[in-house]
Amino acid sequence: MKYSKEGDASFLSHREAMHALERALRRSGLPLSFTEGYSPRPRMSFSPALPLGVAAKAEYLEVVLLEDVDSMVVKERLNQALPEGLKVREVQPLAPTMPKLSRWARYGLFRVGEEAEATYLLLMLNGEEQGRLKDALEALASLRGITAGYREVTRIGLYASPDEVFEDIEEPLLYYRGRTGVMEEMKSQA
Repeated sequence: MKYSKEGDASFLSHREAMHALERALRRSGLPLSFTEGYSPRPRMSFSPALPLGVAAKAEYLEVVLLEDVDSMVVKERLNQALPEGLKVREVQPLAPTMPKLSRWARYGLFRVGEEAEATYLLLMLNGEEQGRLKDALEALASLRGITAGYREVTRIGLYASPDEVFEDIEEPLLYYRGRTGVMEEMKSQA
């Protein structure tokens, strides 16, 4: 499922957001699959963590259900049980061959500023080029004179490759290479 984390909910830590979503899942009455052992938990997988205070338009959560349930029913039940600021935007069943979220979510797209005058930043979320949002914002300030705190930043998507980003936004896009600290403009390969 795709969900958003906005307003005061952007100040929930990753762990607090996980707990809120888990509570909503338990309250929803959906046929959840649970782990085994002393303290069973719903089988679920989350998007990579966000810095505290950063809003998100497109966070993802994978949940294993024991039986098929209509996507609209899942969305409605969860939204009724979630606290203000957390909202399920979309629910889709995944094929069993789809890789786990933690395996395909390699890049995060961040919007800095309001949509009309936004600057878009792409960061690798794991691996050699992994970048920290804090460092990318500092590089943006020194290169372009754009200063922004976490309150002006929204993660708007997760991607498996940088090329996928151009399906959702227009150029220009800035890519921050975490290992070297270099910020470069990216262009679509199409």
